[in-house]
Amino acid sequence: MDSVTQFVLGASISGALLGPRIGPKALLIGGIVATLPDLDSFVPLDDAIDNMTYHRGFSHSVIVQTVLSPLIALAIGKIAPSSWQHKKILFLTVWLALITHSLLDSLTTYGTQIFWPLNVGPPVALPAVFIIDPIYTLLLLIGIATIFLARNKPGGGFRINRIMLALSCAYLAIGLTGNTIISSRASADPLLRDMRIHVQPTAFNLLVWQVTAISEEKISTGLTSLINDCGIRNLVTVPRQQIPHGIKDIPPSVKRLEWFTDGFYSYGERDGAQTITDLRMGFYPNYVFSFKFAENSSDNIVIIPPERISLSYEERAGEIFSLVSETLKGCDES
Repeated sequence: MDSVTQFVLGASISGALLGPRIGPKALLIGGIVATLPDLDSFVPLDDAIDNMTYHRGFSHSVIVQTVLSPLIALAIGKIAPSSWQHKKILFLTVWLALITHSLLDSLTTYGTQIFWPLNVGPPVALPAVFIIDPIYTLLLLIGIATIFLARNKPGGGFRINRIMLALSCAYLAIGLTGNTIISSRASADPLLRDMRIHVQPTAFNLLVWQVTAISEEKISTGLTSLINDCGIRNLVTVPRQQIPHGIKDIPPSVKRLEWFTDGFYSYGERDGAQTITDLRMGFYPNYVFSFKFAENSSDNIVIIPPERISLSYEERAGEIFSLVSETLKGCDES
């Protein structure tokens, strides 16, 4: 999720636990702690693919976070002595602010390497919300805003914050239920028989979901809605290239992207270059994460440092929003 959402989630948790004991300063403590895992974004890496696939790694591991939580709590106790008077609650607050960051990220498309350094497969991902969800963020924001605005009143708004935190959890539960419903619908579709299926909510909502299915030979992607049972609409099926042409030794970062996508990738060619594309974000043919990694010449193929292919706003979002609107309509209106 975006950093703003992670901040308000941490602030809400800290407000619920530490807030009644040390007041509104708990919001700042929880918010800052909750954003610490995303500092890995500032670690410079070798190429564009590594920058993408190593994010949500070691700093998002619940193992690492559990080990570091007492040290972070100790540092906070030195900076804010009033919090150290409630050290057990402080330890719990820090731990929850960290691990909920990672758990929330695991409920988005790209998932989280929550068990790093254990080699247990690709990032854990069970898409229940889009990477930015205004409704989820607003629920949390209302809670922490209530604490701040009511800081001089009896009760201090802490009860409202706990209610909004509970509602935000319920919202995630709705997303997980939606994932189950849409996955079942896609698995039963005869057009997607014998294909691996990935489902995720479309941008900023839980009503319209994107279904992506792959086999060795083809890719299918379309949209479906939770509020009608019209099946999968705007379905596009195209050939899939599972291995690059003429390249025996695939660069390590490119192989890592294969792993990172849990197999939802495709190779291709664009403007005389060979590409690899993550099929989980975007709608055919405009995917958000597509990389050039080799150039074709008349004599041979030259491996180059991976370079992300940029898209215009119209390419990234222009068509998908009109398709989402169409999918929300009744079956007889399509």
